[in-house]
Amino acid sequence: MRIVTWNCCRGPFDKKMAALESLQPDVAIIPEAMAPAAQTDSLRWFPSNASRLGIQVRAFNGYRLAPVRKASAALPNCVSPVRVTHGESGAEFHLLAVWTWPAPSYSRAFLNGLAAYARLLKRGPAIVAGDFNGSPFFDRPTARIKRWATGFEQLHAAGLVSAYHRHHQVAYGGEAHATHHFLRKPERPFHIDFCFVPQAWAEQGLAVHLVNDEPWRRLSDHFPLVVDVELRPA
Repeated sequence: MRIVTWNCCRGPFDKKMAALESLQPDVAIIPEAMAPAAQTDSLRWFPSNASRLGIQVRAFNGYRLAPVRKASAALPNCVSPVRVTHGESGAEFHLLAVWTWPAPSYSRAFLNGLAAYARLLKRGPAIVAGDFNGSPFFDRPTARIKRWATGFEQLHAAGLVSAYHRHHQVAYGGEAHATHHFLRKPERPFHIDFCFVPQAWAEQGLAVHLVNDEPWRRLSDHFPLVVDVELRPA
């Protein structure tokens, strides 16, 4: 199964979708997207309450998406759940699609979303993927509460691993590849887009790469994170 997460940076969506589909995803998480005309069992939409944009989740190649009841009507859609199934293979899991904004801060929005869906993560299997807009590297060394580290530790405790960091065997903050160029400036690189998968999946087979050549740099200030996992029958 191929998972792609890409903040498409708004703009002409048809052109960006054509580029995304060239990566041949099975499941795609697309933060900062425009609202679709309608939702289907291959397209779910989670609007932001901070702009007219939101998160699109798209499924391809026989994968299907089903809505999951929102934990609270007052909860921003910074962390949004959807059920993913595949009839032919029998694959079934939850996805938490992430695009944080200051609600009231990026890190608090992330932690509040994880808390709201803690039971879902505990039940497993689950994927957590998208534009986090932060990482443990962002925590101040002198901070009494390191919120990003706390959130990532909660994902680890739920049996999840960051696909990129597992594949490349690097620590948070030690990434060789950026997922975002702030203001589209290569001299201001950040790694803030993630895909967390069950550790058991990672052990069965995992490949990860970032697509960051020049055509993609013209499309967005973020780069697609492409994760391939091998799902074997239980």
